[in-house]
Amino acid sequence: MNNGVIRTKKALRSALIDLLKEKEFRAITISEIASRAEYSRATFYAHYQYKEDLLDELVQEVIEGFLSAFKEPYENNRESYDLGQLTPSAIKIFQYIGENEDAFGLLLKGSNPGFQEKLFEAIRSIFTQEYELLFPRIPAHIDREIYINQNVYTMLGLISYWVNSDYRYSAKYMTDQMLAIAKLSNPR
Repeated sequence: MNNGVIRTKKALRSALIDLLKEKEFRAITISEIASRAEYSRATFYAHYQYKEDLLDELVQEVIEGFLSAFKEPYENNRESYDLGQLTPSAIKIFQYIGENEDAFGLLLKGSNPGFQEKLFEAIRSIFTQEYELLFPRIPAHIDREIYINQNVYTMLGLISYWVNSDYRYSAKYMTDQMLAIAKLSNPR
């Protein structure tokens, strides 16, 4: 993708985010998105067929960024990864959410129920794929699927609380709390 396309798509996503602050998605028109981005409808249609395509791309971008931030502490350190040794500065998910609070907050709080489901599935997928790495000391009598879902809902609960409280606490504070909760749930 060339720089012009990247710039145009970014402007259209920003326009959609701005409009979502004012009204529900279903009330937003393609003309409004294009106008807010200072492009023509023809430019919009050169990149997207429907406004839902733009929303889907925004959702995908936010989830991919979240997953990248989530994986960062252990991605290059798989052999020596130890949740008990993680420091708050190593955890990037709340920093990522804070840096993208408009998009994340609008998608999580807005009339887009599919976002929360997609985020849940993305986190569950990581927890399932990386179970042995993330949860190495879980006794055999604990049902793996139940344990994974409980941890996904805990993480989503923390994220939802922070977003719905209009980011009442700093990203660092939320990271500290998440680490403390994770260490309680995963004693080493």
